[in-house]
Amino acid sequence: MRVGDRHEEERRSRRLKLLGSVLAAAAAVVVIAIVASSGGGGSPKGSPTALSRLNGVPQQGIVLGNPKAPVTFVEFADLKCPVCRDYTLTVFPKLVDRYVRTGKVKMVMQLQHFVGNQNNDSDRAARVALAAAQQNKLWQFADLFYANQKDETQTYATDPFLRQIAFRVPGLDVNKAFAARNEATITQQLQQASSQFHTAGFHGTPSFAVGKSGGTLTPVNYSSFDISQFSGPIENALGGGT
Repeated sequence: MRVGDRHEEERRSRRLKLLGSVLAAAAAVVVIAIVASSGGGGSPKGSPTALSRLNGVPQQGIVLGNPKAPVTFVEFADLKCPVCRDYTLTVFPKLVDRYVRTGKVKMVMQLQHFVGNQNNDSDRAARVALAAAQQNKLWQFADLFYANQKDETQTYATDPFLRQIAFRVPGLDVNKAFAARNEATITQQLQQASSQFHTAGFHGTPSFAVGKSGGTLTPVNYSSFDISQFSGPIENALGGGT
């Protein structure tokens, strides 16, 4: 996904490169798209990743994993970005099992809000997600959103849609989250995430950076969603080579 019309050609090229790596998840994506586009009032789908794979993994705000993990892996993502969904379906579960659950890596999600943001759609989704982060439920909310993601060109992240997603997150106080979503602290988080995104020289989502915790992070240059594209940089940061 590219920012602005000037990135359209680059976005298409990147999507084509990534297509081969997500074929294994194609059937699931098709099912999700069909369910999401059929009728606006249906119940949201659950997500095995969100509802079971994250069980027992600590969360604190926008951080997933042991806060003292030696390596930090930052994801710059937009909830309405279809490529971000593809990453979550394919690579994310493997990274969680291999590195996060074992305490080697902590993940940080820096939410963006420019993809399909007509009528502030993406902004609304990001704000509710960050409000869920205040209750340490960001990553479940994000995965459930991806499981119910619709066409990025549509305006669909309405309050009723977002409430349906939020109510599926175990333990989330939905009313509290919706009351907090427009707080100044959340606005500040969005501004800081956007600033970090542009300072790093990124132009599209998802983008990633990795490095030793507390040190300088290096952008992850990937061309597909093969696990090695991500495990290699992580292993280097851990000091174990590729």
